[in-house]
Amino acid sequence: MSQMSTTSARICRSKLIFVICTGIIFGTACFFAGRISVQTTYSKVNLNVTNSAVGVQKNGGVTLAASVSGTKDEATSKPSWKWDEQKWKELMSKPGTVARNTALAEMLEKLAATDPKRAMALAKAEGNLKLRTTLEQAALRGWASTAPADATDWALALSNQNDRSAAMKTVFASAAAANPEEAVRVANLMMQQGVDGIEGYGSSLIDALCAAGNFQTAAAFAASGNSAQNRGWLGEMYSQWAALQPEEAAQAAMAIADPDTQNGALHGVVGGWAQADPAALTQFLTQLPPGGDRGQMLGQALENWVRQDPVAAANWINNSDMGTDLDQGIAAVASMDLSENNFTPDVAVSWAESINDETLRSQALVSVLRNWIYIDLPAATSYFNTTANLLPADRQQIGDMIGDLSRNVAQ
Repeated sequence: MSQMSTTSARICRSKLIFVICTGIIFGTACFFAGRISVQTTYSKVNLNVTNSAVGVQKNGGVTLAASVSGTKDEATSKPSWKWDEQKWKELMSKPGTVARNTALAEMLEKLAATDPKRAMALAKAEGNLKLRTTLEQAALRGWASTAPADATDWALALSNQNDRSAAMKTVFASAAAANPEEAVRVANLMMQQGVDGIEGYGSSLIDALCAAGNFQTAAAFAASGNSAQNRGWLGEMYSQWAALQPEEAAQAAMAIADPDTQNGALHGVVGGWAQADPAALTQFLTQLPPGGDRGQMLGQALENWVRQDPVAAANWINNSDMGTDLDQGIAAVASMDLSENNFTPDVAVSWAESINDETLRSQALVSVLRNWIYIDLPAATSYFNTTANLLPADRQQIGDMIGDLSRNVAQ
């Protein structure tokens, strides 16, 4: 009897272990099956986002399919903020004030993120034209933050070009802050479809990306246009970047392989850096290979440096040995208005005379003498009569000016 009980107990334990193991295996299989199903679902969603459709409008613009729908799970995409109809009505019933109008705009911007049609309808229902424009811009900001392609369709459908430009600035400003990659995608589709005014719209996108600190993204977009667009966009983009982060902008420009593209980017760097730190810019330019546009860039840098610190700039010019590349820089500085800067005519003349190219040297002296004759006519006339650095045509021009001024003084 005892032996049978022991055997039965063993059988029961074996069955129990079998049941437990079977349950574990089944649960594990279900878990991995669920993971595979979830991953497949998200992959399909991402494909739908990437391959959004594009159509052509009757007015020659583009219709960009909304590209953000379906990118988030419904449970996570629902905003915590809810439209408050009663609050809207209460605000509308109050007298117009800056605070009240700001509150209305804030409500419409939030509403447009989820219900742009209603937000636009409420904005258009406003009778005050100035407030209506404010509310439309607010609605457009909210709309562009979640569906920039659809917001772009609305903006491009406006009949007035100025209104379209203003609307697209708003669209790109909002889209670039919320989703810079999507903002660029919309602009690229606009270029592909040949939208009129794309140069201006592209500039608006670059401004928005730079304002949001997305300089690398802006640089990539600026380089994506055609040759006519590239130079303007690159100059604008790198100028804004260099005004804030000059060393980073310069390094990025120098890394560009295409010579023409790099040159356009460097001109932009000079434009922004010259305002921020012309002395550091000048030192950077000395490290560039000789020739090309280096002399022109040095001229821009030195002009700004002289205005900021004429003594330091003058010392650098006097001790620099850059050959002909320094000619344009010296000419630009020597030709500056003497009355607005802290250097004397004799200093300007000495700089002009140091220019290697005789044509540029003569032109620089003409600029100096034009200023000098109104500051000190006798001294300017004395120099004019003795210098051999003026070419015949330039000498005739300055001689006529001195003669006219001398007669006026005598009268």
